[in-house]
Amino acid sequence: MKRIRTAAAVLAAAALALTACTGDPNDVGDGGEAGGGTVDMQIGEVPTLVVSDCDDSECYRILKNVYDGLVYYDNETGEPVNLVAEEITTTDNQTWTITIKEGLTFQNGEPVDAESFIRSWNHTAYGPNVAGLNYFFGRFQGYDEMNPAPLPEDQWADPETPEFPEPAADTLSGLTAVDDLTIEVKLVEQFSGFATMLGYAAFLPMAEECLADLEACMWNPIGNGPFMLEEPYVVESGGTAVRWEDYAGDMPAEIDSVVWHPYIGETDCWNDFKTGDIDVCSPRAADFETAMSDPELTERLITQPGTSFTALGFPLWMEEWQDVNLRRAFSAAIDREAVLTVIGEGRGVPADGFIPETILGGGTGACEYCSYDPELANDLLEQAGGWPEGEVFQLWYNETADNQTLYRAVGDSIKETLGIEYELVPLDWPEFLTARDEHTVEGPFRYQWGPDYNLNENFLTPVYGGGEAMNVFGYASPEFDAAILAADQAATLDEAIPLYAEAEAIIAEAMPAAPIIYSADNVFYSEDVDNIVLNAIYLGPGGDCELREVTVVQ
Repeated sequence: MKRIRTAAAVLAAAALALTACTGDPNDVGDGGEAGGGTVDMQIGEVPTLVVSDCDDSECYRILKNVYDGLVYYDNETGEPVNLVAEEITTTDNQTWTITIKEGLTFQNGEPVDAESFIRSWNHTAYGPNVAGLNYFFGRFQGYDEMNPAPLPEDQWADPETPEFPEPAADTLSGLTAVDDLTIEVKLVEQFSGFATMLGYAAFLPMAEECLADLEACMWNPIGNGPFMLEEPYVVESGGTAVRWEDYAGDMPAEIDSVVWHPYIGETDCWNDFKTGDIDVCSPRAADFETAMSDPELTERLITQPGTSFTALGFPLWMEEWQDVNLRRAFSAAIDREAVLTVIGEGRGVPADGFIPETILGGGTGACEYCSYDPELANDLLEQAGGWPEGEVFQLWYNETADNQTLYRAVGDSIKETLGIEYELVPLDWPEFLTARDEHTVEGPFRYQWGPDYNLNENFLTPVYGGGEAMNVFGYASPEFDAAILAADQAATLDEAIPLYAEAEAIIAEAMPAAPIIYSADNVFYSEDVDNIVLNAIYLGPGGDCELREVTVVQ
């Protein structure tokens, strides 16, 4: 098990791991005069551009450039740095005061003030709105009154008209505007990591005009960031954002515009990158080895340790998967090195825990059953009562070429080690999400998690917390909940981090999922762009870069 370091030490180490660039990246707040030009970026299927519903990396690629949040995650360290916030303070980690910078506006001229955040947060927290990021406000006083429990069994049957019990309140009692530029937040319990959360989409402000017409805002958001959409975004054909000339924030854009080109399903950006139609791209597994062996391409390659992990999730709501030794057997049966050989050895490293070491407090090596051990795997299977003779297990995933390659390699390893036949069950992305989230998949399934913010707690509370109905594994543990609460109530973040690591150890014992790989970022860029900076906290799969930093070679 690796030694757990202090927050300061981890952040210092992360400075080497989280950033790679061509040239020196600008620090947050430095800005500079715009250099002009257009950058062509790939993107996946975007589900929405309403901030309260953006629980997906693809929509966030756009929103993090159209909006400015209270904080931004530093390119070098991943540490939150004030952006819209002038100051974020607390004396007890339970009551927090947020002061907003003066003179900031939305792109329609509305002020970015305390009310713009409060109305956005109340909208997201109100249960009947069925907002995708609703759970982020579970720590706020008054959340329970806005989200009556138990929720109706058919809450997802018709999201347009959910039949929720009438909430007792429609605003968070723990959220107050002290004055035009000051917000007071009262949490249910102490949480020393609160300020770290505030750069995520859930905490972005919303213009009053946008909230009044969410249908229009869904594809044409009214932001406060350095880019604004030229026309409403179209899922199938993408969209263009131009530099907002009246931007008064601390991180302006250098380029004139960015064009997002969607690649959905089996399509990917690599062929278009090679023809010069896309400026930044990460090759899929089928092209990875060829790309990495091309000396001309690797002159324009950024490689760095990633911050996400990919796992095999277990459906704990199914009786046969409730035996922990069966789950451990499947994990020990996965030859992670062999899986990486199939998908490309430079695309990740074998996962030995549930949190990558590039995340603050990660890298503890907590997973005892993540090492390939055929003898142990078969012993554990025997302890679990074996596997029904002739029965095939289903392995579910959202259909992409990369996912198929990876999970076939996982299935093959389990089959070879344990002698159990498997069947791949590919679904399109929305269908897979629905089946996974509603617990209707009938076997182990693809799971991937990347950070919303830079803290090990983010890989624990939202992933395994909330009770069996509220996470995708159907996992619930009073011991885990108590460990999270103890860490939340630590006096400082340095004291909280090792306590969160204790909660990770509980997950490692229970094994609701089997970690497979920690990601590595391998991003190629064209001859037309420069100053390519990867911010790992903001990086989505497939290749991305800091659009506030990138320049076009004139």
